[in-house]
Amino acid sequence: MTTAETAPESGTGRRGLTRWQAIPLAIGSIAGSGILFLPSAVYARAGHNSLLVWALSTLLCLPMLLMFDDMVRSNPDGRGIEAFIRAGLGDMFGRCVPVMFIALVIVGLPSGAFVAGRYVARTFEVGRTVTVVVAIAVLLAAVLVNLAGGRASTRVQTAATWGLVLVATVLLVSAVPSAREGLHTVAPGTQQLGVVLPGVILAFWAFAGFENLTFLAREFRNPERDFLPVSAVALAVYGVFTILLTVAIAVTVPRADVDQVVGLLQLASVVGYGKIIIWAVTFIACSAMLLNAVAWVWGASQMVRDAADNGMLPRAFAVLDGRGTPRRALALLVALFSATSVLLSLRPALVIDTTATASAIFMLLYVLSIISYLRVRGLTVRSGLNLLLLVVIAVSLVQSRWQALYGVLALLAALGVQVVQRRRAARTTGTTAPEPAGTAAPEPVDAHGHGPEGSPR
Repeated sequence: MTTAETAPESGTGRRGLTRWQAIPLAIGSIAGSGILFLPSAVYARAGHNSLLVWALSTLLCLPMLLMFDDMVRSNPDGRGIEAFIRAGLGDMFGRCVPVMFIALVIVGLPSGAFVAGRYVARTFEVGRTVTVVVAIAVLLAAVLVNLAGGRASTRVQTAATWGLVLVATVLLVSAVPSAREGLHTVAPGTQQLGVVLPGVILAFWAFAGFENLTFLAREFRNPERDFLPVSAVALAVYGVFTILLTVAIAVTVPRADVDQVVGLLQLASVVGYGKIIIWAVTFIACSAMLLNAVAWVWGASQMVRDAADNGMLPRAFAVLDGRGTPRRALALLVALFSATSVLLSLRPALVIDTTATASAIFMLLYVLSIISYLRVRGLTVRSGLNLLLLVVIAVSLVQSRWQALYGVLALLAALGVQVVQRRRAARTTGTTAPEPAGTAAPEPVDAHGHGPEGSPR
């Protein structure tokens, strides 16, 4: 996300972003490296029903925008999803949020790094070893930048995101001549409807973390009035963009030949322009993923510290060195990233599945948010719409099976740790466990490393 410079209130009122100024930033906040592979992955898995998958994924976000609109109205300065969950479900569930974010990042970030590696390997027609080397280099560089106390410039990150969108738009326009004869490949049908909801779990990664718009709302001239229309426009524009990109791949590349990971590169090789467009796509893809990884690692290290502060992890992980760097938190992330990287090195076909697994954790976080919303607000039109959404998400998670199981186990483990802690404290003191320090609702980042300070993809 890109944060704008805001000035203090003057005699004429508060300065800030107008709606038209905020919309491009909101689109950049939602858009991310998922452009690289989600259109091709969704088409390869859902085929004719790809458009149904994207349409349903976009519609799922609308009731949640209403929920987050209420969050902005009640607190225009933004506080984060952890505080939102804690308000309705209590401190036990609030403390689970950092743990679930960590569980998400340790599978989502290596998956993205391996996508960048596959782009390089495909461009230069080299083997799997290069894929692994590039992926490890991306992860290692991100950790080293954070160890040095650096953070990627928000302006550079925004430029990389829009560069990726621009290249994808060129490819999209280049595919238009093929659309006349190829649209039948994405004509929805009643066959294979069973792939739709599991496909939604995967496609939802494109929108994962769009609650980050609640943080961007702090930059609006009138957050209470502008959040909903700005977010709705940004969501609609990005939703249409991903749909059109999926159609472009479907009408130019036979489904049997579609590579789920580097579909955008396949599209580049088909539409022309020679090697230059292929190199451009690969360069921008790797640059965007590296910047993305720097933000993710920073955000995940803060989540580790939050979990250590609230007693979910050993307190040692909350310690900073003399330069204010969370070295122990970063060391833990390196160990966890290594485990996922080894798995993906041995089973490269799991890259898309691990992405869907990370997306499922975000859906679980939204489930907790919706339940909290219902408990706080009661049954209203907006909470009722989210209740219907809750049913759709629950069915999607059940149909995704093992991809959702990982997130459920992470949640149960976090709750189990707290139950054990409270029982031990009760046996020791004869009372319930005291509130540990640091439970005052730290503001989390989303799947792309965004946080309230604006760490865009």
